[in-house]
Amino acid sequence: MAFRPYLRLTALVLLALAAPGWGAATRPVLPPEAEVMAALRRLETARAQGKSRELEDDFDAQARARPRDSMPRVYRAWLLFPTDACWNELKALSTLFPENPWPQVGMALIYVRWGMLAEARAALAPLLREQPGFAPALWADAVLLQAERKPAEAEGRYREALAKLDAPQIRTALGLFLAQQPGREADARAELTRSVEAWAEQPEALKVLARLAQAGNDVRAAAVAGEKLVGLKPRDREAHRLQSGLWLAAGEKEKAAASLERYVALGGAEPASLTQLARLYAELGRAADEEKALGRLMEADAKDAEAALRLSELAEARGDLAGAEGFLVKASARAPERADIPLRRARMVLKQERFQDALDAYRAALAAPERRVPEAEAEAAALVKRFRLPATPAKGTPDQIYNRVSMGLVALYMERLKELPDLKGNLKVRVQVDASGRATQVSVLYDSLKDALIAGHAHFAFLDAQYPPGIEAPVFQYVFRPPK
Repeated sequence: MAFRPYLRLTALVLLALAAPGWGAATRPVLPPEAEVMAALRRLETARAQGKSRELEDDFDAQARARPRDSMPRVYRAWLLFPTDACWNELKALSTLFPENPWPQVGMALIYVRWGMLAEARAALAPLLREQPGFAPALWADAVLLQAERKPAEAEGRYREALAKLDAPQIRTALGLFLAQQPGREADARAELTRSVEAWAEQPEALKVLARLAQAGNDVRAAAVAGEKLVGLKPRDREAHRLQSGLWLAAGEKEKAAASLERYVALGGAEPASLTQLARLYAELGRAADEEKALGRLMEADAKDAEAALRLSELAEARGDLAGAEGFLVKASARAPERADIPLRRARMVLKQERFQDALDAYRAALAAPERRVPEAEAEAAALVKRFRLPATPAKGTPDQIYNRVSMGLVALYMERLKELPDLKGNLKVRVQVDASGRATQVSVLYDSLKDALIAGHAHFAFLDAQYPPGIEAPVFQYVFRPPK
């Protein structure tokens, strides 16, 4: 870490100019160690919550009101820990207020962060010599010993500091140190648990505590620690997503769903997370919320067919058959290679006696290569038989095709008259044919007969027929009257 002497000199001069004559009067007695450590915890909490600006203004006002009191300036500097600016201010304060040990403690901790261990030792040595029982200095020395890779000495110093002052900062430092030692996970959890109970706003401690709890298969403790951590960063959507996994592992489905809801509210749209949220809603019986989550999933992943299939099930369950079919169509568009989706639609519309739509769907199912269902072929064959479609498609000129289709239509009409003796009417269709003579569309121009089976027979018979290449759209018309 490169020093910035000009910054340190500037800070020192400014402080000296701002408080002339400090040495001429008695300076206030320093507050107890526990009180200062508590104040430093409030600073850390404010910084973690993004509220340090208010404290800066308050400490500046205190420093102006009490120019001989060094502590407002120490706190003001500590708000910037462990930056260069913090070190500069603490260095200036250590010169102006040599009787105050807190600037030396702060500087030593910063030196350790910077990896300047010799400088940290130089800052602590006189303080430990003059005040050997000063717990914050013992804490800083333990941090330094840990950095010097002297684990036994570091742990001893941490415990010595705790014996003199039971402060959460010291206990957290000990817990984090123990978490790095092989086989000391249980001891680390014990120390960190006690620390966060007294001071919850510790991101690093909570993160390590959650990790240790997970490693120890204590999923509930991990989830509780994680929830406290998320509370420190309520706008961190990734933290909410990870927290949902902790709650789910602990069997807390409602809380897991709540974490994912916050993730979504913050703009989260990862398909896997939306899928998990929809699944949780399904397990909790929250159908309306499940539909909303599935809708977001369809927007987030244009290739996902499962969301559309589930939405179809939910729509059908509440009696919305049109909506259910619509989602099946969307599912097929997203996964055209799957045979099970059009088969599901075929069975649905067959129940509604929409025979033509049903056979269209069955044909799509039989043509799809994946997830084929053995029963589909027999079901489609039964419907073809009901339509009395020919075994081989019509072929030839339009007149030949007309005559061939007429045979099947007359036979079917005679059969239908047994059920509907008064059945009569006209049917007129147009067939769109491509350049190769293949029919691409059959449109009904007029249908006063209104019989689904006869209309379906005409549709498929003309659609399957082979026409002469280059023919324009032929029109076919039939008149159905019962025999006298």
